[in-house]
Amino acid sequence: MDAPSRPPARRTLTPAVLLATAFMVVCAVVSIGFVAANGGLVVPQLVAAASTGPTAALPSSERASPAPVSPAPTPAATVPAPSSSQPGPSLAPTPIPSLDPLAALPACPDHPGCYLYTIRRGDTLSSIGSHWLIPVSTLEALNPQVTDPSTIVVGQVLYLGRTPFVRLDRCPDLAGCYLYVVRPGDRLSTIAGRFGTTTSAILALNPAITDPNTIYSGRTIRLPGPA
Repeated sequence: MDAPSRPPARRTLTPAVLLATAFMVVCAVVSIGFVAANGGLVVPQLVAAASTGPTAALPSSERASPAPVSPAPTPAATVPAPSSSQPGPSLAPTPIPSLDPLAALPACPDHPGCYLYTIRRGDTLSSIGSHWLIPVSTLEALNPQVTDPSTIVVGQVLYLGRTPFVRLDRCPDLAGCYLYVVRPGDRLSTIAGRFGTTTSAILALNPAITDPNTIYSGRTIRLPGPA
């Protein structure tokens, strides 16, 4: 007869197993506490394109460098508008052109206000005076070389001006005084009428003239200028 079978022996935990289990539990608790204290687990984010793209398998030396990022343009500085209280640049005054039509003619040398006119075909002293607004008596005083006013020659040069004194030199020692050279046929009365003065005014400036009816050609006398 077979011997009756014995029930299997009951296993018991040894002290070594219990000690190891307790150690593992303690380690797990400590690890969980450490992770919790540092904000939990940090899972690195993987770029899908980098891990799946064709350059992921290339070594780092052969991978294309990222395109440089251009810096944002610096905004242009705003220049403030000039204040209306600031003085502007000083400008030189523009010279006012002369309104006298005689200014279009050539000027006489060394005599301001005197101009040169060349006689043209058909000109007369009257037509020249009317065109340039000059009295015929003034033209005759400025042009004593014209002995016959009714006959003037084409191409001859006449002297034009607003007064008969523009061709005369000034007296060096007296204001309002002009020097006149007596011409053949001159008399004090005709000179006075030509320059708009009187015989007595001429004699007052020329005390050396003892006889008003006798003056000599080529002599320089003084004439009173316009007031």
